[in-house]
Amino acid sequence: MKLKAMISECMLGVPCRYDGKSKPLSLEIIEKLKEKYELIPFCPEAFALPTPRPPARFIGDKIIDINGVDKTNAFLKGAKEALRICKENDIKVFIGKEKSPSCGVKKTSAYINGCECKCDAPGLTSKILKEEGIELISEWDLTS
Repeated sequence: MKLKAMISECMLGVPCRYDGKSKPLSLEIIEKLKEKYELIPFCPEAFALPTPRPPARFIGDKIIDINGVDKTNAFLKGAKEALRICKENDIKVFIGKEKSPSCGVKKTSAYINGCECKCDAPGLTSKILKEEGIELISEWDLTS
């Protein structure tokens, strides 16, 4: 029986990103993942916010969209739903989309001193899942 792995839905070609697009992995990588895992697609942002939506970044410990609207609670709602799905379905692995304020494993988007950057920190969903013992895998660690 294969391990179950939640995967950022946009990496499977679902147009759920803030800009209404996807960022699919190569078919070769997806097939390799399917050999090892039962993939459970989920987008924590699209769970709680419309698509498309204004891009958002961390400012301190808040997630603020480019219009200055605090979206932290919506991002937290999506992260909690991801955790609920993982617990209810015995999912032990999360494969995340980098630079996402939700799913980034190694890097996330932030504003620091008024400048946008990609910080060495996980997104909110990745952080919460890791705290609950879910193994995180970055898209950058997947090779074809």
